[in-house]
Amino acid sequence: MGRKDREEHWRSQEALAAKAEEVLLKVNKSGRKDKAWRAAVIAFISENSFCSDCAKRGFVSVAEWIVHANDPKEDRVLFWDRNNWISVCPPCHARITGNRPLKVLEPIKLGIDLYLVEK
Repeated sequence: MGRKDREEHWRSQEALAAKAEEVLLKVNKSGRKDKAWRAAVIAFISENSFCSDCAKRGFVSVAEWIVHANDPKEDRVLFWDRNNWISVCPPCHARITGNRPLKVLEPIKLGIDLYLVEK
């Protein structure tokens, strides 16, 4: 293996290592968001144990999911606003969301001051 071949080999190895590191970083970031979301769901459901949608219709069902009252789309503040969350049972979740996958947005840091702007 000549010098030129070795240099080419190492460049390709460095490129592969950089790509692997980028993939790991993306996975860890998404894992952190999912972990924060799961913790928030558990805390919210422990406080709101019954399905809000069933309660409106006079039924009692145990809640296992959370849906957003207003679709947050890309709005992180609305996504993480607990006043926008509704606890629901699995059948209501499937009916309301149509089993669309949830895109978990980046959590808002605790050190950030948020202000309520009223219209």
